[in-house]
Amino acid sequence: MFESIHFDALTTIFLIFVDIVVCAIVAIHIVLNKHGEPQAAIAWLIIVFSFPIAGTLLYILFGINKMYTRGIQIKIAHDLVSSHKNNPDHQPINRYLAEQAKFILKPENQGDYPTYCMSLDRLLHDTVPLTGNRIELLLDGTKVYPKMLEEIEKAKNSIHLQSFIIMHDVIGKSILSRLEAKAAAGIKVKIIYDKFGSTKALASFLFRYFGRKIPNFEMRPFSPFNLKSPWNIQLRNHRKLLVIDGKTAFIGGINISSDNVSALNSPNHYIHDLHCMINGPAVGELQISFLRDWHYVSSTHPAHLFIEDNFPVPEKCGDSVVRVIDTGPGQNHEAIEKVFFTAFSTAQQYIWIMTPYFIPDKPFIKMLCTAVARGVEVRIIVPHKNNHWYVQYAMQSLYENLLESGIRIYEKEGVFSHAKAMIVDGSWALMGSSNCDVRSFKLNFELDFAVMQGDFLGMLHSQFQREMSESKEVLLENVLNKKLPRQILENTCSLLTPIL
Repeated sequence: MFESIHFDALTTIFLIFVDIVVCAIVAIHIVLNKHGEPQAAIAWLIIVFSFPIAGTLLYILFGINKMYTRGIQIKIAHDLVSSHKNNPDHQPINRYLAEQAKFILKPENQGDYPTYCMSLDRLLHDTVPLTGNRIELLLDGTKVYPKMLEEIEKAKNSIHLQSFIIMHDVIGKSILSRLEAKAAAGIKVKIIYDKFGSTKALASFLFRYFGRKIPNFEMRPFSPFNLKSPWNIQLRNHRKLLVIDGKTAFIGGINISSDNVSALNSPNHYIHDLHCMINGPAVGELQISFLRDWHYVSSTHPAHLFIEDNFPVPEKCGDSVVRVIDTGPGQNHEAIEKVFFTAFSTAQQYIWIMTPYFIPDKPFIKMLCTAVARGVEVRIIVPHKNNHWYVQYAMQSLYENLLESGIRIYEKEGVFSHAKAMIVDGSWALMGSSNCDVRSFKLNFELDFAVMQGDFLGMLHSQFQREMSESKEVLLENVLNKKLPRQILENTCSLLTPIL
């Protein structure tokens, strides 16, 4: 009996020793890799030391994002494509760039060039504002998918689709079937999907059903993850893009899913969202963004991507000025947060923001509050009921501070709203895939566009007004004096902000 007790004591001591060693190793990794994110580092240290086994597993899955090493790999691919883009031997892309230069907005003198545009020029070195674009604002999948299918039918050379989520449902199968048919007819079809976002489609083997033995039909996952590299789950390609013949593009917040079609869902499962169709010189920049990602996922040599079919001569189609912004580790990292900071520092009248997930970092909130202190009206529209309960509580933990600073918050009632956009002074706007959260700013690969001039700004302004008319304004007195359990729940969820 004494031997058994002695053995149990030794086992316990050994396990405690292993626990201490593992926690120490994880702690060292956190300190070495997250020193630039003190809030995230402290949160992970608390989680790991409070729950050694579960905390370590969570950190391996969600804390280790390999952002630095993966970012270097992506930057190498990005730079290779850029170097070939400027290679004088590639006549199609050189011809395109020469024609594109005619549409670049340039200040004839400093007085004619907006301050925010100069700021974006300095902060976003790989982007240019292009004139001559037509933008059509599309509401929900009910409008978007028929328009996509209509343009897909017109395709003559190439169709490039990129989506965070492709679902194994009526819409997913319908679009993939149409793309397969176009590929069989000789059109070159390329598809990039995110392995995390499209987990359900992968689990049901959706992608195995399409494109078999059709050379023109290619599908690739972005940053695949597996048991050997579970941390890749953190680096997600959140972009939503469809480019047809290098002339027409669809971009915004809508994934490929039946959830976006009201006729296919009950009100409890329907998702409201915004998307755009763009024609004009900016489509070429969106094409380049897709081809950079395609080179990364397929290792296709850039010389085989910069072909004439992918880059037709750009033509004026409208009056909007568009700046394409792709961002992510190794690609204009944290660029979209810089766009928001530009708005906060240059706005004169108002900043209206619409987002499903408003859980930014402290510098973002401080800059936003500073804009209010300058006399700028700030309004934020978020869903009344979020599709992720923990995000809902994390957002609501910020309400008191935001409202006391003079920021007005509106909760969109009815169906869940996944719409994301910003409009500033009625003179420029931002739309795309990015949310107002740390994930979009630092981890995800996002694709957005800034717009100035043109009738699109009026359409977006009217849409914001409609969204607010369907929302209930949050009042300060309604968020004060919360019960202790509610405060604990909200503040606990807010600790997860770095990984939400």
